[in-house]
Amino acid sequence: MKYEIRDRLHASRCVTSPAPFSQRFSSTLRGARLARLLATQQLADWGWAKDGEHLEAAELVVGELAANAVTHGRVPGRDFLLTMTLTPLSEGCSGTLRIEVADCRGERLPAPAEEPCPNGEHGRGLLLVSALASRWGVTPRFPSGKTVWAELQGPQGTGDA
Repeated sequence: MKYEIRDRLHASRCVTSPAPFSQRFSSTLRGARLARLLATQQLADWGWAKDGEHLEAAELVVGELAANAVTHGRVPGRDFLLTMTLTPLSEGCSGTLRIEVADCRGERLPAPAEEPCPNGEHGRGLLLVSALASRWGVTPRFPSGKTVWAELQGPQGTGDA
C-alpha cells in the first residue's frame, strides 16, 4: 500500500509534455486565419483559459507569424507548417510554449521595421512578436526555407495538461 501511494505522489510531481501540435496550411490568408483558430483551440485543449491573456498573446503571435509566412514566405503551390510545443517546467508552474512557422523562402529573412509608418497597415507584426515573446528567432530549414520561432511563457498550471 505504501508503495502505491508513493508511486502516485511521484507520478503527480512528474509532469509530461503533451504531444506537439503540427499542421500544414495553405499559403493563403485563409490558411493563416485557420492556423490561428486551430492554434487557439489546441491551447484551450491543453488547458489554457480561453479568455486568458496568455492564450491571447499566443494567438496574436501565431497570427503574425502565419501572416508573415503567407505574405513574405509564400512559394506558389507550397504550404507553410505550424508547430507548437509545450514544455512544462514543473507541476503548477508555467511552462514554455514554442511556436514555429516554417515556409519555403529561406532568402527572405524576417527583420522588425526600425520605425513603422504611423498610419501604415504593415510593419508592426514582428514588433508585436518581440514584445509578447520571451525570445524569438529564425533558423534555416533544409533543403530550402526557414523556420521563424517564438517562445512564450504559459499560464500557471499548464504543466498538467
